[in-house]
Amino acid sequence: MTQFFGPLTVAEVSLHAVALLAISLMLLWLRRWPLLFALFVWPGTVAHELLHFFAGWITGAKPVSLSIIPQRDPEGGWVLGSVAFARLRWWNSVPVGLAPLALVPGGGVLFIHSMFWPLLSLQGAGIKLVAVQCLIAGWPSPRDWSHAIIGLLITGGVILAGFLVMNKLGLI
Repeated sequence: MTQFFGPLTVAEVSLHAVALLAISLMLLWLRRWPLLFALFVWPGTVAHELLHFFAGWITGAKPVSLSIIPQRDPEGGWVLGSVAFARLRWWNSVPVGLAPLALVPGGGVLFIHSMFWPLLSLQGAGIKLVAVQCLIAGWPSPRDWSHAIIGLLITGGVILAGFLVMNKLGLI
């Protein structure tokens, strides 16, 4: 059999990927029971909100509150966590809104690490669960995306205007 990743074959890596997908689907299936889902993804929720908090602190968005306790929103859904900011502006909304994406590479590294354990081992499954939590929590929420997209559009407009002015002045 062809070697793919160190001592693992393509078939073995594929089986580990199927196990990761199965754990992902099981976690997403738990959304039917919001509090149970919140419990299983809580470590990822904590990481997600802390990344927002620290990105806001570093960029001067001035975080003023942090919640990692699931709560019902007025529309009947659930908010797993949140961070409020006093100075979220167009220029810091992109790193603050997209900060949770930093969890995605970590989830990938954890998945790779899980492949060094036997496929049906408790350790391998546990590491895969944490990897899935990172991957799920690493995806910014719709509100995160809205902040980031507005910031990206304004930043793009400012850069374009700067290039146009520099072109008119013959600097480029």
